[in-house]
Amino acid sequence: MTLNSDVYDLIHKDSNQNNPTGVDGIIAKGILSLIRNKSFYGEILLHLNRNTDNTIDSFLALKWLNNQLELAYNPIHLKEDVADSNDLIAILEHLAMHIVWLHPLRYVNHSLLNDVASDVAVNQYVSDVYSKGWTLDEINYQYNLDMKPNLDSSQYAKQLYDLFSQDKQDGVGKLDNDNLRIVDDHRYFDDEGNISNQDYEQRKESIDRLLRDVYSQYRGDLSMAVDKQIKSVVMPRINLQQIVRRITGNKSNRSKKTYNRFNRRQPYRMDIAGSIRRQSEHVNVFIDSSGSISDDQYANMVSVVKSIQSMPNIEVNCYTFDADVHAISNSLLSNQRLLQGGTKYQSIVDYVNEHKLSKQGCIVFTDGKGEEYLNHQNLHIAWVLLDYENKLSVHNQKDNVLYLDQIRM
Repeated sequence: MTLNSDVYDLIHKDSNQNNPTGVDGIIAKGILSLIRNKSFYGEILLHLNRNTDNTIDSFLALKWLNNQLELAYNPIHLKEDVADSNDLIAILEHLAMHIVWLHPLRYVNHSLLNDVASDVAVNQYVSDVYSKGWTLDEINYQYNLDMKPNLDSSQYAKQLYDLFSQDKQDGVGKLDNDNLRIVDDHRYFDDEGNISNQDYEQRKESIDRLLRDVYSQYRGDLSMAVDKQIKSVVMPRINLQQIVRRITGNKSNRSKKTYNRFNRRQPYRMDIAGSIRRQSEHVNVFIDSSGSISDDQYANMVSVVKSIQSMPNIEVNCYTFDADVHAISNSLLSNQRLLQGGTKYQSIVDYVNEHKLSKQGCIVFTDGKGEEYLNHQNLHIAWVLLDYENKLSVHNQKDNVLYLDQIRM
């Protein structure tokens, strides 16, 4: 029996409406169908427990249970919400998008305005939007607005609030619309706001872990916006000092014991070791100044490099590069870039080998747009990309990629 015929039978045979097992089976088939076509979103939902719940005001909804998200369903609303398998798939993908954008964590005050804002935000990334779902085009058309695409739901909520709060008579009641609807009950996103900080952290970790696990196993292509959002959630934050020490091999800046020096506190005791400071480690920093880099991006990279320069026991050699490498004095490191040519990463490798810098640490700040392969001769480079949207073009360096937003200063 196909998914289409299963959904048809459930909708049109009243006897099946009271069969939770049959309804759960249809949801399972819908998720598996989603996995076959858009596997990442289906895998997210496959990890959730499913439970019937007659209190929700929609067929499907996300709900917290013991600080774990579950996929709740109310068979009573099946006929009202789902006309065919396309509706079911659209709703399921929509729910997965809410999880990707962390909406079950972010709204502490439930309202129709927040419901609409969150749906308008995520429906821009759903392949086939539910036929009666709120979309950016619909809300702009219905209310003669000019809200821009690809904003966060909080920005849409603010714009709607600013607009409708000026209307003393109708207020947000203007959002009541017979042709558009919230297809999944959002009341359980915030759980009435009655949670402790500890519960919130547990919920956040559960979503982070869910997305991290699914993303680590996923090998397909996601849209740039979705990929960026997921990376912002799953990528671990890394201390800048940890990055530098990993590159230089310097595990600690503390002193080193030696019997070649007197102990400062007990200089007459020859059996007590003295100490010497570890020698400074060298790190070579290459800043992308090619034409694809904006002035603001260049300034952001320079600010991180200046933080590296301020670290104790670290000697920083600074370079800018486009198609060639150009050494610059640390004192002349400026937010203003001079180069705007093409990008050639091989020039960095050649420069490092020519000047015998291969045993020193190398960090490259870039947007990732360059060659696909490098003849690097086992040179260890840490690549720091400007944005989660960026992808490193070099295929044989994928394991050494970090992002600027990951770095804690």
